[in-house]
Amino acid sequence: MLITKLSDFNELDYVNLSKAIHFLNSTDLAQTPLGRSHQRDESFYCQTLEYMTEDIDDFNFEIHQRRLDLHYVVEGEEEIDVSIDAHPQLLGEYNSDRDLQYVKKPKSYNKIILHTGDFILIGLHEPHRTNGLVNRSTHVRKIVLKMGK
Repeated sequence: MLITKLSDFNELDYVNLSKAIHFLNSTDLAQTPLGRSHQRDESFYCQTLEYMTEDIDDFNFEIHQRRLDLHYVVEGEEEIDVSIDAHPQLLGEYNSDRDLQYVKKPKSYNKIILHTGDFILIGLHEPHRTNGLVNRSTHVRKIVLKMGK
């Protein structure tokens, strides 16, 4: 599923998607080390996370300027909120080391529930927040592929 405004879509942002999908299909994702690993030139790198989900309202929305996020749930379930607002109101300074900019909560956004085996691809400048609990707090193991353009 890709939800965006046609005017904001740039197909060049998605050239590394097939490499990322191949990585997910050919890697034992239960064994990837926590943190950053599997750097693939500028195509993507893997960030493995484990956490307990929390009330999603405790998290800020964020955007990225250089890398798309592909979130793949290895184990568990979580809520992810995503907006297609391409011009969000910025909060604070952009962190270039982490390619991270916090933004104000958009007026409208979609609530997505990901279960084990599901993934979502979040485009550049698309406000999103993650780690949200679904009914109750649960353990999540997740791979985030940070995909370059």
